[in-house]
Amino acid sequence: MNDGLTLYQSLKKVALAYPDNTAIFYMNNRISFKRFLNHIDVWASILQNDFNIKKGDSVLISLPNIPQTLILFYAINKIGAISNMVHPYTPFETMQRYYTEDHCKVAFLFDRRLNRDIKSYKQFDGHIVICNYESYLPIRTKSFVYMTAHRSYKRLSKNTTFSFYDRFKDNHQECVEYPLKDDELAVLLHSASTTGDSKTIMLGARSFNFTASKVPEVMCMSEEELLGKTMISLLPSFHGFGLCMTMHAPLVNGFTVALMPRFSTYQIARIMRKTKSVISICGVPSVFRALLLDGTFISSKYVKTLRSCFSGGDSLPTTIKENFDALMIKKGSSCRLFEGYGLTEALSVCAVNTHRHHKLGSVGYPLSEIEFKIIDQSNNECEVKQVGEICIKCKNNMLGYYKDEEGTKKAYWGEYLKTGDLGYVDEDGFIYFSGRKKRVIKVSGVAVFPNEIEELISHIPGVKGVCAIQIPDEKLIHAVKVFVVSDNHNPEIILEECRRHLISWAIPKEVEYVSKLPMTKFKKVNFQKLQEQENINRGISSN
Repeated sequence: MNDGLTLYQSLKKVALAYPDNTAIFYMNNRISFKRFLNHIDVWASILQNDFNIKKGDSVLISLPNIPQTLILFYAINKIGAISNMVHPYTPFETMQRYYTEDHCKVAFLFDRRLNRDIKSYKQFDGHIVICNYESYLPIRTKSFVYMTAHRSYKRLSKNTTFSFYDRFKDNHQECVEYPLKDDELAVLLHSASTTGDSKTIMLGARSFNFTASKVPEVMCMSEEELLGKTMISLLPSFHGFGLCMTMHAPLVNGFTVALMPRFSTYQIARIMRKTKSVISICGVPSVFRALLLDGTFISSKYVKTLRSCFSGGDSLPTTIKENFDALMIKKGSSCRLFEGYGLTEALSVCAVNTHRHHKLGSVGYPLSEIEFKIIDQSNNECEVKQVGEICIKCKNNMLGYYKDEEGTKKAYWGEYLKTGDLGYVDEDGFIYFSGRKKRVIKVSGVAVFPNEIEELISHIPGVKGVCAIQIPDEKLIHAVKVFVVSDNHNPEIILEECRRHLISWAIPKEVEYVSKLPMTKFKKVNFQKLQEQENINRGISSN
């Protein structure tokens, strides 16, 4: 483990040891560790000298999986600033709120996102630097993309309030490194809290480096065996699982990280063919469902190079695991699809099934140095196989919720983090997930908050009541359905308002108008009863 090292120092340690190894594989372009570190150092100087970013300042990164995302992430850490990771398709009002409330000094935003809402972003109160996915493409590919996207570039370039990543060059000025301590705030991630509310989670280098140190254990491979192998990074950087386990952790273990700005089963098969060294794919269940339906992936001879694949973010349907494992056996691969368990507050992975420790139906065996406890409603420890709230004690636990001391205190049971999830531990120490105590819907692994959807819809004229629940979805595993009591039975009004203010995963797939909503004895909407009835109507069992 890189005890005491910052995120930047952990990366630099590997870059100096293996300068010529490939750090980033991006759309057929290879960036060596030496070149990657140089880009990081250049941008650390630009941020410090051109933008006057100081230790403790916050910088917003709202980009897909492109090289700039990681270059900026480590550059910001080098100068002691804070990386505020935000979904690139966050609605404008929410993006402005994150920027303002988190006291950001500059925002790095995706050009495709700005083009979709350029009128709003012209009024953005803050400094915007525009990034695109073409910057690090091979020359021929880059030229073609620039030609096809000419109108978009011209449109953005006309606005003098924006800056452009590609126009900044090495200023050759000295850059002073300001190392952050293990327990100092380094990264802000936006996720569900352990109670199901939207929260901003504070994380330090200790959380990232501790989780990264477990890669040999998770992969059941030695550190030497891991060098030069490739991890496909398709999970987003604004997600703890994606940022830590598919970006930082592989890099500081000498992996190549193959970045995918947009999920594509064809591109996954292509990366496997081009690199010939992909040993792992991490994703949400819908990723593996899509791979099993893709002929290019199924027929690829490089499937055989895979060693372990991991599913997280939501419960893994048994059929997906069985079909994936059957494909691996058919291909002569020792790879298996394993399920793990974690949350952003404990930085992504705390228990996982591996080649050494696995049980069908469980979400994994605790990683070394991580302790699990199950407690009942009276905060008493549960017996073996007794369902209660899952609690975790580990070095990768969060620093707390941003500007929410009370919420942070409520999230803990002594030294143990209360996850808001229900489950149990069996006699062998394996963890089983039973359901959620907190009210969160996972849509393709992305946390969606019913309260936020209901709050938005409730303000639409004529709406007298609303409740959001989850429904099954063939592509996303889960989707959102809303029940609405309203004088106006036009679902398009509901959906249009949701499209304006919510991320795409939170937009309801179904809208059903009802005369009234079931209520609890405390006069609150009984969402559990609605969920149970919906499950009965669809012929599925309730969690």
